[in-house]
Amino acid sequence: MVKKLADKIFANDKVNACLIDNETQRYYLTGFHSTFGYILMDKENTVFFTDCRYFEEAKKVLIPRGVQVISIRKDSAFFEFLEKKHYDTISIDTSICSFSLYQKVKAVCNNVFDCSKEINSLMSVKNDAEIANIKKACNYAEKALIKVLPSIKEGMTENQLSAEIEYFMRLEGAESTSFDTIVAFGKNSSVPHHSTGQTMLKKDMAVLIDFGCKVNGYCSDITRTLFFGTPSEKFKTDYNSVLSAQLLAIEKIHTGMIGKQADKIAREYLDKNKIGYAFTHSLGHGIGVNIHESPTLSLNSEDILTDNMVFSIEPGVYFENEYGIRIEDTVCLNNGKVESFMHLTDKKLLIL
Repeated sequence: MVKKLADKIFANDKVNACLIDNETQRYYLTGFHSTFGYILMDKENTVFFTDCRYFEEAKKVLIPRGVQVISIRKDSAFFEFLEKKHYDTISIDTSICSFSLYQKVKAVCNNVFDCSKEINSLMSVKNDAEIANIKKACNYAEKALIKVLPSIKEGMTENQLSAEIEYFMRLEGAESTSFDTIVAFGKNSSVPHHSTGQTMLKKDMAVLIDFGCKVNGYCSDITRTLFFGTPSEKFKTDYNSVLSAQLLAIEKIHTGMIGKQADKIAREYLDKNKIGYAFTHSLGHGIGVNIHESPTLSLNSEDILTDNMVFSIEPGVYFENEYGIRIEDTVCLNNGKVESFMHLTDKKLLIL
């Protein structure tokens, strides 16, 4: 990945070096995880700077890959090294770097070039190994859902269900969750990113579960909406509309489409069913080492969808103080068409 990024960055002859300080981007480029470090690339070398906590392991992993490893005790040592290089122009991802980092780079370099476009472009298209990791993460998440369903019972809290899902994902082999698991009972499900809490499950409540896990640093993302008790006719109708919108998007999205066209497929369907006003977020987002990355499938997205992009398809509707319904799969574009990574293809409303 380092070489691929270097090829993109140094296609601009004016750029002398590229600096990466973001933890997730460092992992993506090197396959080595550390909570502290810098990657400095120029046209001759790639150097990984870290402290004594990671130095020994970093040497074992990165030197065979052609990456030099230097141990530093604190940030100032890195910037002293950078200043001595006398780079005229250095590229950093200004979309995520801190203002403090930007100031430090500007203090030792005449010019700063934004490389966020190059990084996002590289990360948005997955190779076979990345796709395999995401598929495995999806598989672990689905298996955890199957195992947890029999334990859903009246009186349990959102936190308890969240803990059980995370426990079973870990048992399957996941290294961590992709994000804080969302479990929303009843009217809490009308908040798309509800903070999982102590609400107890009672009869005739919607159960919305948004969860995922990581395998080798790569994320899965899945949402399912269930019902505990007897759903109203309106709930069943709305659920079927959301499911139909998702299935239509899965069928119609193709390589070469832009993000806003993909979003429009589901949005127009929900509009025709008189509930489009309740679809308050975008249709989907890219998934990789970050749970949200390029491409974006939204009302205004100009991102071009290409083969080997991995993203979510997750239409949802939310009725304040009543309920919310969201159905989400992690998918990939393959040979021009959407391929879902989910094995549980029957997504009809599950009534518990």
